[in-house]
Amino acid sequence: MPFEFDRRTFLLGSAAAATLAACGGTSGPSPDRLAVRFPDGLRAPSTAVAGHGEQRFPFVIVADDGLPMRANAPDSIDIDVLSGGELLETVTVPASGGNQIVPYYALTFTPPAAGAYVARTSFSDFDVEFTVLERDQTTLWQVGETMPGFATPTFDDARGVEPICTRLGEQCAFHDITLDEALSNGRPTALLISTPAFCQTDVCGPSLEDLIGAASGRDDINVIHQEVYADFGRDTDNGQLPDVAPLLAEWEIAFEPSLFVMDADATILGARHFAFDNTETQQLIDLL
Repeated sequence: MPFEFDRRTFLLGSAAAATLAACGGTSGPSPDRLAVRFPDGLRAPSTAVAGHGEQRFPFVIVADDGLPMRANAPDSIDIDVLSGGELLETVTVPASGGNQIVPYYALTFTPPAAGAYVARTSFSDFDVEFTVLERDQTTLWQVGETMPGFATPTFDDARGVEPICTRLGEQCAFHDITLDEALSNGRPTALLISTPAFCQTDVCGPSLEDLIGAASGRDDINVIHQEVYADFGRDTDNGQLPDVAPLLAEWEIAFEPSLFVMDADATILGARHFAFDNTETQQLIDLL
């Protein structure tokens, strides 16, 4: 069954998540270690699935002060992937995030089955556990599937989302048509789900600005930006976040950012979630 959608856990602070994953509640200095920048199935419901090719798992390195490593992060790391105590493969993962504050390491591999996995590195005595699901256990659309349409907000009809774009200074131009219209006009489409007001620092990064740069001059494609919150500026009781926009509620997406690219037939060609930089954004747009 799909995971239960819970606004209260939406946008768990990534620095806090990394510290929790790294420190495990201990006090005092600890060695460098990996920390997740994706829902690992332990602290948040997993979105990785078996049987759909390569899956992507962004990590950061947390230093002995409990903070994500920045200036001294290595250019690459080797990650052992294990399941059931058996080594499946060792992957050399380069550092990414050149235009962001915190470097990340996007492990990609093809899980042979749903279940529990472990990521292990030579520089840490602490393994990182994560879970891979069966396809029917998550609602996240997968590469190779057909992206469904949706009446996303536009400049002409906000459809209850205010504002339709939280980009500082000027709203982006990616709100002229709905996702419904984009997927039916015979052109490839890119869909970004993000809140620019939040996605600027740490591994979240300036995903909208990266997309603006990558799609510049591409009059042959549709580009849609979907904000996360239905009412970004509304005060809420008990410190809870505002309601999410209708698309996120319908698709049960409980994280940001996400970037999907689809061909002219609405088949998903590629996707990036949780952490992706300008290089990965450009690589996705180049698929169109």
